Amino acid sequence: MLELLNVDRFDEMYGIMEYSFPESERRSREGQRKLFADPRYKVAAQSDERGRLEAFLAYWQLEKVTFLEHFAVAADLRGAGLGGRFLDELLTTLKKPVLLEAEPPETDVAARRIAFYERHGFVLNGYDYIQPPLGEGRDSIPLKVMTYGEGLTPEAFNAIRAEIYAAVYKLKI
Repeated sequence: MLELLNVDRFDEMYGIMEYSFPESERRSREGQRKLFADPRYKVAAQSDERGRLEAFLAYWQLEKVTFLEHFAVAADLRGAGLGGRFLDELLTTLKKPVLLEAEPPETDVAARRIAFYERHGFVLNGYDYIQPPLGEGRDSIPLKVMTYGEGLTPEAFNAIRAEIYAAVYKLKI
């Protein structure tokens, strides 16, 4: 069953995040913790019967779109279908169009990740997209955008990118 995490379980969530994402793809511990103060930022989670965090998906409820930012499953639970079931359940609760960033399919890992999302109803859009740096001294990252259900028109892509840049990355384009 899905639950919304609050900041009280931040350390458990961030531990999974540190294992799952390279430093360039996550904020500092303090920067990530601060996001819980923003009412648009949510973290859906699944815990086992003992209360241990098994998976989480951090997302932003924006005006035009729900932006999925970080999705991870505990290391010892990967490969058993938990992530797919968790994602499918969360998608049934979201009312706005859903978008996520993905590495271009230039490596086996990136291609498998894209295939995973495609199996769960996402479409890879062909637009070039840059993830702004998530911290001081970090580089921007060239990525692609995937949307749930159907692709984006150029106009919709530009509008959604502007909204994400402003809300999530605090930039204006």
